[in-house]
Amino acid sequence: MAKKLDIAQLRSLSPLSGLKGSALRTILDRIELLEAKRGQTLFKKGDTLEQTIYVLSGTIGLIEGDKVVHTIAGGTDKARKPIDPVLPRQRTAVAAGDVTYISIDSEFLDVTLTWDQTGIYE
Repeated sequence: MAKKLDIAQLRSLSPLSGLKGSALRTILDRIELLEAKRGQTLFKKGDTLEQTIYVLSGTIGLIEGDKVVHTIAGGTDKARKPIDPVLPRQRTAVAAGDVTYISIDSEFLDVTLTWDQTGIYE
């Protein structure tokens, strides 16, 4: 993939914005930068895969039943927060066009956030 993610982009996301530089670099090494085309599913309702997902660019629709109930566009306030973080997933996420998004192992993220708050990364 030609696109690259940087620490400044991570700092724009919640709760990553509060992390110190060393913790952000650790997370940056473990992030999957992914792309989806229009109509591709990022995750399905009921999924239990422990991944924290953020939309960086493009727009996704969150679907309940056969209806789009929310849209999230990269770069907006909604995109600063993880998408549908409750497991099992409450909705299905589908790309409305070309989308770039990141996926982080949720357990790894939780541990890194905890270490950072306790001062281990200082």
